[in-house]
Amino acid sequence: MFHYEDLVKFFQYEVRGISPRGLFNCGNSCYANAVLQCLMCTKPLMIHLLLRLHSKDCCSKNWCLMCELEQYASTLRESGGPVSPSRILSNLRNIGCRLGGGSQEDAHEFLRHLVMSMQAACLDGLGGEKQVEQSLQETTLIQQMFGGRLKSKVKCLRCHHESERYENIMDLTLEIHGWVESLQDALTQFTAPEDLDGDNMYKCGRCCAYVKARKQLSVHEVPNILTVVLKRFQESMARLTNVSLFLICWTWFLL
Repeated sequence: MFHYEDLVKFFQYEVRGISPRGLFNCGNSCYANAVLQCLMCTKPLMIHLLLRLHSKDCCSKNWCLMCELEQYASTLRESGGPVSPSRILSNLRNIGCRLGGGSQEDAHEFLRHLVMSMQAACLDGLGGEKQVEQSLQETTLIQQMFGGRLKSKVKCLRCHHESERYENIMDLTLEIHGWVESLQDALTQFTAPEDLDGDNMYKCGRCCAYVKARKQLSVHEVPNILTVVLKRFQESMARLTNVSLFLICWTWFLL
């Protein structure tokens, strides 16, 4: 569907004639503005939008997120002040998103809805997600940019049998515990072995019993553009609830 060689070329393109533009706050829309600013700084996506490669073949008769983002990207080439994201925010329900309504929302949740909706828009021309084989779904622009795979390995400490499970990802959530000074520290913490014991014992299929085990996560396939979400839980003394803080950053890997 989208050739990997073209993605490599997009990394090498020079984007000219675009100056940083602010975004109007359309009523507690900071969460959306932050995500949109990050997406517009994602070079391969920005090149694809400026070339209007999606709308050339888009057959949708309804509102299309990719077509809307193309229009949004083109406005960044115009001189002027801040840009309004109101057309995107007014169509949140069209991307399967229940956010909005003037309330403060979760930037990470909004990001996930946007990425999955962009992926769905890329598949609509082939009849939709249900009509496209999984192997072909992994060849879209969105999947080739953000798609990766995690590996979870669990080792039974009784019989030493190891089991592996793989999970497709579009972003990597790193839960921050204790003192973390860098992204490298967070990744080291994420991939550190975890002992499964006590109430969290592992049910080994070979032993047919709950046993002590050791679990370790790793990034099996690194996305070409890795979206990292740093998530720290803080317990509020007043409400005894957890508050999560998100930092979304893009790291480019040209493979």
